[in-house]
Amino acid sequence: MPRRLVDLREHALIGYDRDQAYVRLLERMGVPTTQDMFAFRSDSELAQLAALRAGFGIGASQLGIARRDKNLVPVLHSDFIYPMEVWLAMHRDLRSSRRIRLLFDQLATRLSAYAKNSCFQK
Repeated sequence: MPRRLVDLREHALIGYDRDQAYVRLLERMGVPTTQDMFAFRSDSELAQLAALRAGFGIGASQLGIARRDKNLVPVLHSDFIYPMEVWLAMHRDLRSSRRIRLLFDQLATRLSAYAKNSCFQK
């Protein structure tokens, strides 16, 4: 089990393939990273989650999602926080529909609570 971010270099990692934001984030945190360190690379977060669940290595996941799987173990989650934007959009023609507006407002409320209480807690 890695105790520090730099210890990740000694473990099989799961990460992105073409999207290098994850690699740049690790490097800004003082962890020199190369693609060879990743045992599994995919730009699909669903594929990465499947690899985590299959035990391929250490990877990132939203805490709210990871907590649903008792077999996933938090690793360095206080040291590594991956910022994520959440967008909720609707076509402007739908704004005048009361039903759609009520649904949209409910989604906005629930997504805000999820992001505040699940995803970004240390």
